[in-house]
Amino acid sequence: MFIGDRNLRARRTVFARNPTHMPYTGNVLFFLALHAALFLILLGHWLVASGMFPKATDAFVRQYDQRPIRALLLGTFTYGPIFLLLLNTEKLPGTPLRIAMLAAGVFSLLIAFAGSAGLALRIGRNLSADTSRWQQCLRGGVMLGLVFITPFVGWGFLLHAGLASGFGAFLLAKPWKSAPREVSGVPAPALP
Repeated sequence: MFIGDRNLRARRTVFARNPTHMPYTGNVLFFLALHAALFLILLGHWLVASGMFPKATDAFVRQYDQRPIRALLLGTFTYGPIFLLLLNTEKLPGTPLRIAMLAAGVFSLLIAFAGSAGLALRIGRNLSADTSRWQQCLRGGVMLGLVFITPFVGWGFLLHAGLASGFGAFLLAKPWKSAPREVSGVPAPALP
């Protein structure tokens, strides 16, 4: 009898005595599916924001070109407290306050996704300047998503920094303000 046969028999008896003891395959597949889902959610939000709001996304790209540090700092000091309150929603007194905080947290998360679509588009433009807007956002989003789902550094720091800078780029770009329109070929006066 070989030594390997004894080890195999020993492992079989451990599994037979303790049926809840599983190999790590289930855990690996769970985390793989979790990463794939997070990656596709991020990529989907960036592509939808870039496709539905092209002018706003271009404004976010300009903010990342001109003031990336300011966008990160503004997002950290505005989005950060909202995100921390969202994580501690169960500690808030009263159901209406909890519902309001959940709504504000989800809304701020969607704003952060939309703002970080500018970062994905900027990365995509640097990767392939001669392709279409959709391909640029897709390529940049794939690269940014892979960075965000990197274990430990990506989850713990880069994902939060990217979403905070997206929220800050959204606030700096002010997409809710409409540009002055031209009337009958005469340009509108510039605002001070």
